[in-house]
Amino acid sequence: MSEKLRRSGIDIIGDLPWGIHFCQFYRTKDDLTEVLIPYFKAGLGSNEFCLWITAEPLSAEEAEEALRKAVPDFDVYLKNGQIEIIPHNYWYAKEDILDSERALNGWVEKLSQAQENGYEGVRFSWNTSWLKKEDWGNFVDYERKTNDVVSNYRIISLCTYSLDAHDVTEAIAIAANHQFSLVKKEGKWEQVDNSGRKNLNWHKRIEDTSPQNKQSIRLKPVNLLSHDKETINLEFVDIIDTQAIQSLIEDFYKLIHIPIGLNDLKGNVLVGVGWQDICTKFHRIHPETRKHCMESDTKLSSGVSPGESKMYKCKNNMWDIVTPIMVGGQHVGYVFSGQFFFEDEPPNYELFRAQARKYGFNEEEYLAALEKVPRLSREAVKTSMSFLMTLANMISQLSYNNIKLAKSLAVRSKLIDAQQESEKRERARSDELAVLLDTVPVAVYITQDPQALKITGNRLSYEWLGIPVGTNLSKSAPEGEKPEMFKLFKNGVEIQPEKMPSQMAARGIEIDNCELDILSSDGKIRHVLGNARPLRDEQGNLRGSISAFIDITERKKAEEALVRSENKFRTLAENSPDVIVRYDRQKRHIYVNPAAEEPTGYPPEEIIGKTGSELGMDSEIVKFWEEHIEKVFITGKPEEIEFQYESPDGKKYYFNTRIVPEFIDGEVISALTISRDITDDIKKAEIGLKETLDNLEKLVEKRTEELEKAYVSLKESEKGLAEAQMMAHIGSWEWNFKADKAYWSEEMYRIFGRDPEKLAPSYNEYLSYIHPDDREYVDNTLREATNSKFSSIEYRIFRDNGEERIVQMQSDVIFDEKNAPIKVKGIVQDITERKKAEKALLSLEIARKKEIHHRIKNNLQVISSLLDLQAENLSNKKCVEESDVLNAFQESQDRIMSVALIHEELHEGGGDNTLHFSQYLEKLVENLFQTYSLGNADINLKIDLEDNIFFDMDIAVPLGIIVNELVSNSLKYAFPDRKKGEIRIKLFKEAEAENSADNNKEITGKGAEYTLIISDNGVGIPEEIRLENSDTLGLQLVNILVDQLNGEIELKRDNGTEFDIKIKV
Repeated sequence: MSEKLRRSGIDIIGDLPWGIHFCQFYRTKDDLTEVLIPYFKAGLGSNEFCLWITAEPLSAEEAEEALRKAVPDFDVYLKNGQIEIIPHNYWYAKEDILDSERALNGWVEKLSQAQENGYEGVRFSWNTSWLKKEDWGNFVDYERKTNDVVSNYRIISLCTYSLDAHDVTEAIAIAANHQFSLVKKEGKWEQVDNSGRKNLNWHKRIEDTSPQNKQSIRLKPVNLLSHDKETINLEFVDIIDTQAIQSLIEDFYKLIHIPIGLNDLKGNVLVGVGWQDICTKFHRIHPETRKHCMESDTKLSSGVSPGESKMYKCKNNMWDIVTPIMVGGQHVGYVFSGQFFFEDEPPNYELFRAQARKYGFNEEEYLAALEKVPRLSREAVKTSMSFLMTLANMISQLSYNNIKLAKSLAVRSKLIDAQQESEKRERARSDELAVLLDTVPVAVYITQDPQALKITGNRLSYEWLGIPVGTNLSKSAPEGEKPEMFKLFKNGVEIQPEKMPSQMAARGIEIDNCELDILSSDGKIRHVLGNARPLRDEQGNLRGSISAFIDITERKKAEEALVRSENKFRTLAENSPDVIVRYDRQKRHIYVNPAAEEPTGYPPEEIIGKTGSELGMDSEIVKFWEEHIEKVFITGKPEEIEFQYESPDGKKYYFNTRIVPEFIDGEVISALTISRDITDDIKKAEIGLKETLDNLEKLVEKRTEELEKAYVSLKESEKGLAEAQMMAHIGSWEWNFKADKAYWSEEMYRIFGRDPEKLAPSYNEYLSYIHPDDREYVDNTLREATNSKFSSIEYRIFRDNGEERIVQMQSDVIFDEKNAPIKVKGIVQDITERKKAEKALLSLEIARKKEIHHRIKNNLQVISSLLDLQAENLSNKKCVEESDVLNAFQESQDRIMSVALIHEELHEGGGDNTLHFSQYLEKLVENLFQTYSLGNADINLKIDLEDNIFFDMDIAVPLGIIVNELVSNSLKYAFPDRKKGEIRIKLFKEAEAENSADNNKEITGKGAEYTLIISDNGVGIPEEIRLENSDTLGLQLVNILVDQLNGEIELKRDNGTEFDIKIKV
């Protein structure tokens, strides 16, 4: 098979010769398409017929669609019949029963059809996922036969096997029947060679592609038949020894002077003597007369039976004699004699003169050549015809005997080659099996006899037991050979030899999922899991066993830790006063602690397995409850709710509940709820309402102090993280400008994932590592660095395996004595994890702040609600209907809600401590208008607020209370007669802030001055009321807060009332 190499389309493999049979081990559908799509794309582009036999997990329709996306003009290839994609049951057999003969014959038929249609060869792939366990032995034998078929034809074959469908023993058998395997390790495909098959087949085919092996001469019979070609395909020139026959007929010509020649069926003269000048100089020179010669040799000579001869006059008007040459019943050529006249028939000179004129021959020379043509008696012609038949028969017999001898030698040679090839293959398979056994992360034990007197294993099996390689591992060995360095335990009890997996399998018992503890010679205990199978000879007799085990020590530790964790959880839950419940996705109770019995009225055992509806709970409560549980299942995020609940015996509860998702392998599999009864807390809050109001300022200060402590703690955590990050590995490098040569330390290679065997990259190659979005920035920085002394930047890179990382680079330029830059040296540090930590801390800080604002807002709203309840109770008493007490309660509520509204805005915002003050003022004033509803009064609000004004808590709280006091005063007192009126609020900045923006929020900076104007066109403030000595609590509070802000306030009484407040932040 001396053809050029074929493109495989698979990067890790490269080019392949014909006759390659390899396999792919896969886990997912994506694994299949990663290899098969480029494999078939290369075949279509190389003019090969492609056949894809599909099975689960990839259907024929999915395969066709995947190729259509990857291959331009795929539908053209499909329409022209260059590729077929068919399900496995259309090829191997119906009903998933393997018919190996049908499949193997199909390969050869497809190849024949492909070559007839002008394709270079055939490219196959098939999947074995449909194969049943009972057919596995037949399929392994089928794969061996496939090797023989593929290796002798213009075929490339790729078999695909699911790793989940085959155990270690089967995987070893699969790999041994292919020239190499593709296996995915750590996300990258690797080629694992079967050294025996590759040496015997692949390398030989690659060598066959060299030019010196391409034959350019005709083969003699022995060489020809050594390739086992059939006689029907032989050419006459390939059979005869032209030199020997030429010598023979030359001797014969000296005796009888009759021209003789051996021609093939195409009219080619292979051997000749005595040819006349009239033929060689005239008839076989001119195109038309030469055509006459060829037609005479092929047509007029036809129809002659073996052992007979035929005499005829050629189209150039001379006599010829012909007799056929037969080899093995096949007509391969003729013996000719001719170019003569009978002596009793004088030539027709006028005819030959006419021929000379017709074909432009020199008439005188032509007739002179005519005179040289022999005149023979009929007796001499008869004698020569007898000789020619004898000669033809002799040639036929000698050639036939030569072919038979050559075929016998070829068969003998082929048998010897097959035997040697088989021996090499077996040796190679043995070597390959040894390599595979030492490579796989599985301990394999092989029992050599049914009595299990001798057991050996792979390298890992000896490592586990802690004994030298080659030692007999059998505990059943005779005394003196029995190893005492290790012991096997099952459930804490030492196993006796006859109960060990290898010994039991050697007796014909199949062992599945056997878990053992191995106590090795060094005292280490290893927990293992595996299977054992009997080994049988060709007659089915037991000859030993094979066992394969994997180390599950870590898995067992994890399982034990999980059990301990679950026990700890149950201990805590069973003794917790909180109600703890676990729900599945159907909202069924799958765990309930004893604390649930009191509020539900059911013991835990009656609750488990039922939903809330099945327990007869209130439908509204069940709906509310299940909606929040479902949200946790969908989002995977915790939920916190508060709700009122009434038990079956009428007792009322108020619960605070936290719903937490529980994960396995990244999927939410259950939801855990912890419900705390806060009924007593609510009552205590009502009783202590007055104390809460009196201590509001202290509460705010305490909360502020807690925030400050939390902030300091956060900063300390950030500092600790920064110190930890300083311990990260740092790579050093140097770069020579002129030579474009670089040096990298070992850590640099690790950071970039580069092969340490390679040289450090050139500048352009180094830029290729950098993320495309950062590349220009880094290039400019490095080039600008040559003009400075030091630079430090951060950017993203792609490691050799495609992983994206973030690094920080610091560089320092080295100058020569002329102050010219000569090289740059520096360090690179992988800061990916630090960046992730910073991002996580930022998210944590934001969440913490939002939670604090949320809790403060809730507390303030609770206080406001309690004030409202108390005010309502007081209003029902006639003695206080019009008293200042109710007004005091109302004003306290407004002040509290103005602060609560700030915390609500901060909670709903980005989580930082800056407030969008313009939006806040709009909501605050809207609430005040709703609170002080003036019946049918037409009081308009006109707001002119500059956008994008943000204040922190220190500014926003006092300024919000100021607006609350002044606007509520206008609503209460400015329009006593319920006339039309207008309240105006204006806020704007007098001077630009000196500090920069943060996240597009303009936070007030140093020197920024703001003006707040609140006015109305009402009746105005009486002249006797002065700001500096007002006896009203509201105006006193306004004055105090303006002073607190280091601001100024001015009261204007023209056309109503106007307060101008200027603050400098």
